[in-house]
Amino acid sequence: MPPQKRLFELDALRGLSLFGIVLMNILVFSMPYEEAYLPDIVHGINEGLLRIVTLVVISSFYPIFSFLFGYGLAIMYENIQYRGLRYYPIIYRRLACLLIIGLIHGCFIFSGDILFGYAFTGMLAVLLIKKKTKTLIKAATILFVLKIILIVIPFSVFSWNTGRNDTNNFSGMSLGQLIDVKQNGNYFDLLKININETVMSVLDVMTTSAYLEFLPYILCGIIAQKLNLITVLRNNNNQKRTTFWGMLCIVIGYTLKVPFAIDYSNNAFQYISAMVGGPIVAAGYILIFLRLCQVSKVRKVVHLFEYPGKLSLTVYLSQSIIFTLIYMGLGLYNKLELYQSYLIVLIVYSLQVCASYYYLKKFKQGPVEWAWRKITYLK
Repeated sequence: MPPQKRLFELDALRGLSLFGIVLMNILVFSMPYEEAYLPDIVHGINEGLLRIVTLVVISSFYPIFSFLFGYGLAIMYENIQYRGLRYYPIIYRRLACLLIIGLIHGCFIFSGDILFGYAFTGMLAVLLIKKKTKTLIKAATILFVLKIILIVIPFSVFSWNTGRNDTNNFSGMSLGQLIDVKQNGNYFDLLKININETVMSVLDVMTTSAYLEFLPYILCGIIAQKLNLITVLRNNNNQKRTTFWGMLCIVIGYTLKVPFAIDYSNNAFQYISAMVGGPIVAAGYILIFLRLCQVSKVRKVVHLFEYPGKLSLTVYLSQSIIFTLIYMGLGLYNKLELYQSYLIVLIVYSLQVCASYYYLKKFKQGPVEWAWRKITYLK
């Protein structure tokens, strides 16, 4: 099979997922979202905004990025095979490079890094890439069900019975100390926090998240590529069916996420929302977005997401640098209203779309993507 060219739909979907991820990450950049008891720090218009973000955004975009990561691994497998090269040395070199970038990003810039998790899980996923589609579907389904049985049900029951609504603070500091350091501390104070949190994140990925959180969705991406999902969805005969299944997933997912959006301090609701509702909504978003890509009147708007999508790694890393400088560098952490932070996000992402558009007029790849490719192919 001849090598696949870049697919507009995948780049645009990647750009959309970057927007969704920064809408989620801004909560961590701007305030003690994971460390504080949220009802104590979010009120008024910000409370309503947080409920909307919890329903529409939280836990519904990282599965899309995971899906796209798997789709990309499968495309790369076909392209390398076509060129007569050895897949595993190339792909493991590529993933090892991404893993190192993720560690550097997590320790030195933003501890909420997702690159390490994708790289580590990708190393597992490529071992299954030659398997038949039916085998991959079974594997993804089993992993998703295992997550519900091993994590969602027991932890939800425990939280419900004990009434515990724990926060996640791995910095080794009290909430007050953490806020003070991020408002008034220097870079080395932030570095200590990042390293502590990155170590905990790496351990979580290597023991749990890689297998039950990332792998099922990466496998779904591989499955979709093997089934030529984009070609199928371009078929006019499938568009009504695509819309139906997409909307059904969104309705079911929102139904599961609504309780946590109403009571975002309830850990039991959080497990159901994050680990079940969020991924189902993500599936709906993927189908509806790919459907919109086929509508000529909407395509022009959707096209805007393609530019940052082609530079996804560069854009993702630059977001971390920009927001770290804004909130920690300028001492604005926990000082701005949540709606103000979201206005900043809209401005920054809009500028990234414009910058990506003009950059791609002169260059084919982003600077980080260029270096990553050089290391991957050693040329």
